[in-house]
Amino acid sequence: MEPVQYSYEDFARLPTTVFWIMGYDMLGVPKTRSRRILYWIYRLLCLASHGVCVGFMVFRMVEAKTIDNVSLIMRYATLVTYIINSDTKFATALQGNAIQSLNSKLAELYPKTTLDRIYHRVNDHYWTKSFVYLVIIYIGSSIMVVIGPIITSIIAYFAQNVFTYMHCYPYFLYDPEKDPVWIYIGIYALEWLHSTQMVISNIGADIWLLYFQVQINLHFRGIIRSLEDHKPSVKHDQEDRKFIAKIVDKQVHLVSLQNDLNGIFGKSLLLSLLTTAAVICTVAVYTLIQGPTLEGFTYVIFIGTSVTQVYLVCYYGQQVLDLSGEVAHAVYNHDFHDASIAYKRYLLIIIIRAQQPVELNAMGYLSISLDTFKQLMSVSYRVITMLMQMIQ
Repeated sequence: MEPVQYSYEDFARLPTTVFWIMGYDMLGVPKTRSRRILYWIYRLLCLASHGVCVGFMVFRMVEAKTIDNVSLIMRYATLVTYIINSDTKFATALQGNAIQSLNSKLAELYPKTTLDRIYHRVNDHYWTKSFVYLVIIYIGSSIMVVIGPIITSIIAYFAQNVFTYMHCYPYFLYDPEKDPVWIYIGIYALEWLHSTQMVISNIGADIWLLYFQVQINLHFRGIIRSLEDHKPSVKHDQEDRKFIAKIVDKQVHLVSLQNDLNGIFGKSLLLSLLTTAAVICTVAVYTLIQGPTLEGFTYVIFIGTSVTQVYLVCYYGQQVLDLSGEVAHAVYNHDFHDASIAYKRYLLIIIIRAQQPVELNAMGYLSISLDTFKQLMSVSYRVITMLMQMIQ
């Protein structure tokens, strides 16, 4: 029995669901009036809590009275870089019209019939279980960072009969002897919504980027496969020229779609990569300073998922770079000897255009590839080593 071939809407389900967690509807899916109001209120609460927490963080940094040790300095450095990283990605996600426009163009291009979907092997491009698990682990480890302190307080209560009233972020000061319990609950609610805004912005924007890049890569593979399978002949020259003209048009269209993708995500991609590397460095140093604790364990998982997140962006960037170049190889290996002169001229157009590789790029000049990932990890390792030497 043939497996069900995934539709375009199936691909969109994961990125859409992730953004729903913070009340943001990327594609403007129709909802009832009551649901729209609830989403709007929840989204407003997340943004307001984020603003309050960032304000308190800036206040503590300017005040500088409570930041009195190396561990806290590294903690604040982590928070600052992570907030910049998340807010940059959230600003990218706010380009709703551009994202919806690109989504509509890719939806029109997506294979419509079952046979066409089988030929394009759409199921091979669908979200793997390991990727879905990565997203769950990333969000779960981020949740553990927030709820870890209250779990520690509960453990202390049962072990020592003392509830320590610990919470996640250092810029909120709570004294259980002076402050009522409702303030502690309010602090935790703020921290939870603040964390939700940052975490979902961070992972959600990257999932949308990968979602669009996967779709473009799918069609480049389709072009390569079509060229490899087609055998032209002067006997059916008219049909051959229609076939190759469609390939030429599709190649041009895919280049345009990649430019649209770079226009949406490219402006913030460089800053996102740099701040992600900075987060990895500061979190790694903070974890090494803290030692083997519950918080340290959750941070180790967080570092692993963050590194994988950067790797996947670079990996799919490498894929589109390779696939766009492989189009020329597919033409070279194409059995065109029995084709007409007009058909061969079309092939020449494809080869010339394939000489200019299509790429995912940041700010229009930095190509995102596996080399980018290697360089980023190399620099991160050197920075971590340098910071540890300075601290020791």
